[in-house]
Amino acid sequence: MMDGLVIYEMKPISLTLDRVGPFRDKPYCVDFTDESGEPCNVFMLISKNGSGKTTVLDVLASLYGMLELDPHEAIRFGQEDLDEGNGRAQLDLRVRLSWNGEDLTIILSLLAGELGPEVSLKVWADDDLNAINADSWHRFGYRRVSSGRLSAISKADELALDITSVVRNSFGSRPDGQFEGNTLTLPTALFFSAYRDIPPIKSSPGSAGSKRGIAEPNHWGYSSLQRFNPHSDDWEDSLDNLLVWLKWLDDGRFEKAREIINDRAFSDSSKVLLDVRRDPPEAVVRCNSDDEQEHRLDRLSSGEKSLAYLFLRIGAHITQNSIILIDELDIHLHIRWQHKLVNELKALVAKNPGLVVIMTTHSTEILDVYSNSLKVSEDGLIKGGHIITNMQ
Repeated sequence: MMDGLVIYEMKPISLTLDRVGPFRDKPYCVDFTDESGEPCNVFMLISKNGSGKTTVLDVLASLYGMLELDPHEAIRFGQEDLDEGNGRAQLDLRVRLSWNGEDLTIILSLLAGELGPEVSLKVWADDDLNAINADSWHRFGYRRVSSGRLSAISKADELALDITSVVRNSFGSRPDGQFEGNTLTLPTALFFSAYRDIPPIKSSPGSAGSKRGIAEPNHWGYSSLQRFNPHSDDWEDSLDNLLVWLKWLDDGRFEKAREIINDRAFSDSSKVLLDVRRDPPEAVVRCNSDDEQEHRLDRLSSGEKSLAYLFLRIGAHITQNSIILIDELDIHLHIRWQHKLVNELKALVAKNPGLVVIMTTHSTEILDVYSNSLKVSEDGLIKGGHIITNMQ
């Protein structure tokens, strides 16, 4: 951590999109605050298919990833319209931090794409800052230039550069999820696509071509953005490898991971995550039936896979200031499990004040229940939602 800078809180305030996905005619803004202007920590995005829900999550993730880009080597944002088209975007974050011995609340705007000389899509005037008790406005970002590379915007200032420098210097360091106390304060975004599967690992257990073993998993080190590929059948990407690695570390994190999976993914079933076996190295799930059958993670039902996938990744990779982006929350889940997932996520946020969960859904049952919950106060939760009205 850079001397003189500590981040206490980093939460989204708004996202402005222009010429990105279906948002073509004019800039479109998603407001992540409640009626009093406080940033929400549980937020639901709603729209018809093709209206931009996934685009919003994708751009949010890409802008978080920009925090760790090396300004001398940056070539891509990781979002098609920002990289290949003329799209541009601005993510506004409320950040509470200590900088050079002074506690501040600021707006940090992350900007990307084909930016004009004005740089920002949304301007934070003094009245806007006063309305949310922020001290100052700071900008950081990259614009596309004719060489095909990215160039840092000229409006970035010392504080914004210090924040990104801290993130870059911490890239790849030891992760700090729920499994080991969650003390890292740096921001990270965890992006979960709608397809959360646990496929069989491609190398056959015990075969000559098998590369299974004790190996540091992909995604293991700290990053400001973690995009999880649900379809990879490589050992290094697998949940089995993550669990084997945690078991090998032998510092209590495997036991914590097992507790989280059993409490949150399997609490309503007869299954439990039992342990990991040595040969072949993989997780062992036991069905507590009369025959106590054991099987692999990839043999779970689609709904069980989705829950195990989400909570194991969240548990391993969150920091004290994480934004969890979940596309199509309800996919593969029975309505009872949909409610269970929402309730578990709300409980997670209430227990970890720096977390933010932004999710999308097509489930009318979830929408009805969530809409009604907005009228009810819940300890530790600031709830909100947005219906995308773009009809492009």
